[in-house]
Amino acid sequence: LAPAVLSDPGCVGTRSCLGIGMAANAPLLQNDGLAAGQAATVLGVLSEGYSPEGKVEGAGDQRVSMVPEVAAQLAKDGYQIVVEKGAGIYAGIKDDAFEKAGCQIASRSQVIQKGQVLFSLEPPVRDFGSMKGKILVSWVGRLLDKGKDIVSKATECGLTLIDVTAVPRITIAQKLDVLSSQAKVAGHRAVVEATHAYGRFHTAEMTAAGKYPPSQTFVLGCGVAGLAAIGTSKALGSVVRAWDVRDVSDQVHSMGAKWVSV
Repeated sequence: LAPAVLSDPGCVGTRSCLGIGMAANAPLLQNDGLAAGQAATVLGVLSEGYSPEGKVEGAGDQRVSMVPEVAAQLAKDGYQIVVEKGAGIYAGIKDDAFEKAGCQIASRSQVIQKGQVLFSLEPPVRDFGSMKGKILVSWVGRLLDKGKDIVSKATECGLTLIDVTAVPRITIAQKLDVLSSQAKVAGHRAVVEATHAYGRFHTAEMTAAGKYPPSQTFVLGCGVAGLAAIGTSKALGSVVRAWDVRDVSDQVHSMGAKWVSV
């Protein structure tokens, strides 16, 4: 919002520049056509494909784009929230939890029809035709080939996309940084799945049946996912070594792992 409002970079954050002293009905943006007293904006939460009533292309996703805790906060701010039936079932969230948070439960077609701003982890390309004039907040990846194709189809259908991967990776926007948060989950999950495939103790054991040495874990790549993998491996008692094309040995050592030089 700030770049569209401020004309003088030197007055960032001041009341006069942000227009706080303006009349209550004055638009914040030049093309803002919202009339005073307009009904609350309706937010729609779509299923990712695991719901029986919301099958989309591919295998779908067990996650859900909005949890009841966030929905409750948005409801307090005056938003109306419509959630597709069964959207959170495979994420461990029942429809009752959304209803207690002040949400309405509806079918997929009703959510698309009522929602002015729609939320979905994966862009539901098959439904773009029925989303004309709406806004979709989703994981688009507009700089990738797949994302460019999605943007092109959305443009043809008159749909506005908000790409959550385009959030700048700066301190003030860390809460919105989906790339970092999901990379951390991926690093943790990688170790959990590797542990299951390994099928042995990770930590050193001394039992009546004998001694077991600790497992050896080698992490390639020490970004957000790699550091999360190091932390999880160390917590399981493994001896961890790591390497990256960058020299991040200080970060690796701070996690309790050993740096491998090539």
